[in-house]
Amino acid sequence: MGVLILFRNNRWRFRVLWLLTGLAAALLTAAFGHSVGLARARPNLVVIQTDDQTVRMLHSYFVGPHGKKHRTMPHVQRLIEDRGLEFTNYYASIPVCSPSRSALLSGQYGHTSGLIRNVGKLGGVRGISRSPVWKRNLAVALRRVGYYTAHFGRFVNQYGNPEGVDRRAVPPGWSWWATDWTPDVARRFYGYKLNVNGHIQGPFGKLHYQAWSNKDSRKCPAGGLSCNYHTDQITTRALRVIRHAPRRPIYIQVDYEAPHATADGSGESEPASRHIGSARRTPLPKPPGFNERNIRDKPRVLRSRARRLRAGQIAGMRTRWQRELESLRAVDESVGRIVRTLRDTGRLARTYIFFIGDNGAFFGEHRYARSKFLAYEPSSNVPMLVRGPGVKRGRRSGAIVSNVDLAPTIADLAGARLLLKPDGRSMKRLFRFPRRVGRRAVILESYRLPSRPLYQHLEGEGIDTPHDLGPSASAVVPAVNYTAIRAGRYKYIDYEGGGRELYDLKLDPYEVSNRVHWRGYRKVVRKLARQLKWRRFCSGAKCRRGTGRLPLPKLRRH
Repeated sequence: MGVLILFRNNRWRFRVLWLLTGLAAALLTAAFGHSVGLARARPNLVVIQTDDQTVRMLHSYFVGPHGKKHRTMPHVQRLIEDRGLEFTNYYASIPVCSPSRSALLSGQYGHTSGLIRNVGKLGGVRGISRSPVWKRNLAVALRRVGYYTAHFGRFVNQYGNPEGVDRRAVPPGWSWWATDWTPDVARRFYGYKLNVNGHIQGPFGKLHYQAWSNKDSRKCPAGGLSCNYHTDQITTRALRVIRHAPRRPIYIQVDYEAPHATADGSGESEPASRHIGSARRTPLPKPPGFNERNIRDKPRVLRSRARRLRAGQIAGMRTRWQRELESLRAVDESVGRIVRTLRDTGRLARTYIFFIGDNGAFFGEHRYARSKFLAYEPSSNVPMLVRGPGVKRGRRSGAIVSNVDLAPTIADLAGARLLLKPDGRSMKRLFRFPRRVGRRAVILESYRLPSRPLYQHLEGEGIDTPHDLGPSASAVVPAVNYTAIRAGRYKYIDYEGGGRELYDLKLDPYEVSNRVHWRGYRKVVRKLARQLKWRRFCSGAKCRRGTGRLPLPKLRRH
């Protein structure tokens, strides 16, 4: 009764409403301020990715004009490796460009996302634009929790091709977009175009080595968009975003073309003019397994294409090795510029920096002069460095991890929830405890020929028959389908057309001796074959299961 009398009085009615409005405003302000505070508390995230860089290149030296050895990537080693953590057993789940980059955005194996090819059906921009990864990628998840997201450089093959997506389309999730716009699979260090937030710019450096006059001078690392060399141009644009991005956490992905070969058919990379010839005295590494003399223990499907390398081929590989080292020098300078700019803007202390490769490449190992695709270490084992708050400094981790683990890791650091169910797991705990390697296992796979098992798995993804997949380009190494498991000290490979391999990487890190038929490894083979059978088309939490205890080989002592 008292309440009714109170509200019959207009004056008291106004006061009550005023108090309720003020209380609601206060609550909203507190909630908004709390959310803003949470956003500001989240770390910055920078991913720097190279194309076709091997682990050997990361730790390589080049011979200078006076015979003195110089580190190829001193900034990377001093600013990231020495101040962070290196994962020595980091793998590209499908060792080729587009599927590897798709795994970074999705956290899923190719057999889960369906993104298994470089171009064409279920590959390249055509594949990713028609998959859930397009609208539910990592960047979308990060923007939902307040991140300013930016992408620079390479995306996936054939971006800009009208058969895949709108020629000017920018994938969802990105606040800023300055990405290579190449309708074909060409890799260009000069003469390329960029899609800058839906507007096509370029070509940059129309004339070959136009840089000699003005475009690529020694002043390039200091800045300015006048430098047309791809690596420098991409870096400069990334630095602008770091300097001028809103005062909230940033996620920046910088994807360099280097050290990938150009599209001119030479098979060589194209260094910046300031670095041309700097590595011309550098010899080609020839580890065990280089130009193998005896490959009778390899599966027949591999022996058919593996011929002994001739002297002319080896000389060409040496030139290719030198050019790729020279192209990486500009990448290394760019890493120094990025770290310096993060420090100058006050962001470095709260920034995680990842330096990764998308896949490796062959330089004579197992008789292969070039290309990738296969499960061997030079192709699938790639660089992975990280520095940031709480990361152990100057350490190495032997934990077995994969590019499908990157998205869960970044989401975990950012406090975000991925929109696609990941096959990988977060590596965050390993940052503090790098020696706790556990019993992790990762899957390696490749589907370059029509595959009935994959077709049955991907029914409903637009694949009507196995032959709709079509064969992908051979690119020097044999076109084969395989699935492999990397666990403990072992790598077990099962080829769809027949043939198996087992390598004990502790005793044979260069994969010279196939031990699948050795008596002392019978239990190992049976265990890994069972593991691979149920992991072949796993998804989600099932992919993240450990292997349990793996048996040791029973070797005779002499």
